[in-house]
Amino acid sequence: MGEKKSVTVNIYGNEYTMKGEADPQYISDLAKYVDLKMNEIGKKSSAPAAKVAILASMNIADELHRLEKSKAENIRLIETLEKSLLEMKKSSDGSLKHTMELKEHLDQYKAEAVENKKRAEESAAESAKLKKEFEDSAKKSSELKPEVDKAREELDVAKRKIADLNKETERLKTDLIQTQSQLEELKQDFAEAQGLNEEAQGEIQDLRAKGDKMNSEFKQVREALEKAKQTPPPAPKTPPPPTVENFLPTEEKLHALFKKIDAILE
Repeated sequence: MGEKKSVTVNIYGNEYTMKGEADPQYISDLAKYVDLKMNEIGKKSSAPAAKVAILASMNIADELHRLEKSKAENIRLIETLEKSLLEMKKSSDGSLKHTMELKEHLDQYKAEAVENKKRAEESAAESAKLKKEFEDSAKKSSELKPEVDKAREELDVAKRKIADLNKETERLKTDLIQTQSQLEELKQDFAEAQGLNEEAQGEIQDLRAKGDKMNSEFKQVREALEKAKQTPPPAPKTPPPPTVENFLPTEEKLHALFKKIDAILE
């Protein structure tokens, strides 16, 4: 084993002394990268250092995961290209130019895979470093427990208020259903009253038609009566024959009858 070297780094405003066999400059570069990530998150959030460290760890872990995934995809691509190359070698007519082009692509993908592997290893080292930082931050988070308990109490109070509001909402729903039922009953009563009104209007129309007919008939009778009055009867030597006046009501009786008919029509 090599000799462990001590390096003092600054991460998110705090100094840490680290020991390791790796090159001090490499360790310092890792610390700068972690500090950069935490400062990026700290500028966007006012969260405590412990939470910032967790978020930075998640970001670096995400980068590592993406690199690992990219590495796996590159390996699968290389394997696919190698398989295709072998199949082409077997089935091709020995076209050297096409084969060289494939080899160039394969070499390019291999170089990218090596680079991705290197990045993945660097991210793994960074994740290990952040894991230790996370554990230290977890200890500090215990100091926040009173604030968390207080927040939970406030949450319980809010839940009780919501429950009360839900009960009030249910009561209002019940009242609304009853009101709607009463409204339906009123609608039915109104429909029945409207039907009765239509029937009454029909009867009134019939009575008016009958009254008009009676008025017409009485008008004819009156005209006949007036005409009979204006024609002087002959001077009979014998008793006069019965006239229309003997069979028709007097004018006073006709006026009384007309008044009764108008009263009925009104």
